[in-house]
Amino acid sequence: MEQESVLVAFMILLAGFISIELGISTAIFEILAGVIAFNVFGLTSTYWIDFLADFGLLGIMFFAGLETDPLLLRKNIKTSLTTGIVAYFLPLIAIVLTSYFMFHYHLETAFLIGISLSTTSVALVYAVIKEKSLIGGESGQVILGSAMMIDVFSMLSLTFFLGGYGIYTILYASLLVGLLYFAPKIGKTLFQRYKGHMAEIEIKFILLLLLILPFFSEHVGISEAVFAFILGVIFSELMGEDRIVEDKLRGIVFGFLAPVFFFKDGLLIDLSSMTLETLYFIIVLGILAYLAKYASTYFTFNNILKKSKSDAHVSGLIFNFRLTFGIVTALFGYTNHYITGSVYSALLSIILISSLISSLLLRVAPSEEFT
Repeated sequence: MEQESVLVAFMILLAGFISIELGISTAIFEILAGVIAFNVFGLTSTYWIDFLADFGLLGIMFFAGLETDPLLLRKNIKTSLTTGIVAYFLPLIAIVLTSYFMFHYHLETAFLIGISLSTTSVALVYAVIKEKSLIGGESGQVILGSAMMIDVFSMLSLTFFLGGYGIYTILYASLLVGLLYFAPKIGKTLFQRYKGHMAEIEIKFILLLLLILPFFSEHVGISEAVFAFILGVIFSELMGEDRIVEDKLRGIVFGFLAPVFFFKDGLLIDLSSMTLETLYFIIVLGILAYLAKYASTYFTFNNILKKSKSDAHVSGLIFNFRLTFGIVTALFGYTNHYITGSVYSALLSIILISSLISSLLLRVAPSEEFT
């Protein structure tokens, strides 16, 4: 336990140094650190890594919602919805058809492969546009909102695949709506009464809310990441009145929890399972997934939303960041025997490679024109 902890901490710290020096997203190198930890040092995920990683995802999504301008979000809802539909369903159709007719997978397997490779990670998108100072602009808000829509479509697709709704689903969904409605009202009272106290009641309250979300998510059938994002949007006005609490919480999430989340994702990639057939799968579906996502996003931004070509180019690159729900879908397919271990590793490899390619290309993208 002690040796594992030291190794994880050291590799995450080293990943941070390298990412800063090379100017590439820290999350990418934290994932690569996890890949090396598993395939070179034989480190596997443990209970404490799983717990902190899940908590880190919720923290990332909370801050993604927190830094989403509700006014811009409402103003751009149709734009985000349009972009999300085109950028999700066109790649999904192309990947499902290719997996079914070219690789001869069963329809269920092809559908899960399509979901995994068609999603866009809000967690990584947020991290990238935050690092490139795009979060405050209208186009940055459109990207974040559209990425959220894609995540929602991905979750609904998997939920449709799972099925199994009933009276308890409605009951827990109603309780969750009540929680999201009353949480900011309770939070406002706590923030006013205990502001500046060493007990840090405000931070504990928010962390408690994030810990509660997985319980409701399990019964409702939608990922807790969506609810964490919504919770962040709801708390955006309240947190804006107390920057000290926000800064302290940000340090906990991005300095401690989020790196473990990205590191754990890297631990899931087993390079030893790679074969020539797997490499062929990675090359064909990897190129298809990347180009389909880029082309559909570029077309939407340039032709439908009437954005500049540079904006459309940057958006196409950013939307190729796949991680959170892509991995969730692949893991579901693997644990339920819809996909094999080699296909699972191939999917994770495509997710990582596409994110790394986008990170490298974004270094020379005209982001200064993106507002």
